[in-house]
Amino acid sequence: MKQTKLFFPVLLVLIMALAMVGCSARTAVDADDFKALAEGAGFTVTDVTDQLLGSKSYLIASNENGNELHYAALADDSSALKLYNSFKSSIQTGNNKPSNVDSTPYAKYTVTNGELYYRVSRVNNTVIYGKYQATNQKALDKLLDSIHY
Repeated sequence: MKQTKLFFPVLLVLIMALAMVGCSARTAVDADDFKALAEGAGFTVTDVTDQLLGSKSYLIASNENGNELHYAALADDSSALKLYNSFKSSIQTGNNKPSNVDSTPYAKYTVTNGELYYRVSRVNNTVIYGKYQATNQKALDKLLDSIHY
């Protein structure tokens, strides 16, 4: 009887431990890290910080395939959330159902519309917006997943 009483609490602890395996904390990347990542992936990066009011940094990266990435570091999390929502609302979804993950420090929104794939991610006070050819979706996902965005 005593073994049965211990079995369920031990099982619960084991399940919780296994559920946490693979969880990783998300840390916002800074402008220099984003620039190095984008340039390493073949993008040309332009600093346009002066075009986004209230930003600490704003970079636009593009490549010869017409793919583009925007990186913004803002003063605080609430400003980043506003920019994230602005990017989200500017995306035309057509009849396609977007994928959406929202939490306090992290958010991700993805949708494919015709030949374009969009992904907007936010970690704390930073936002990355990507617009790729749908045929290159895996490349964008791999790039942003590598930095936990």
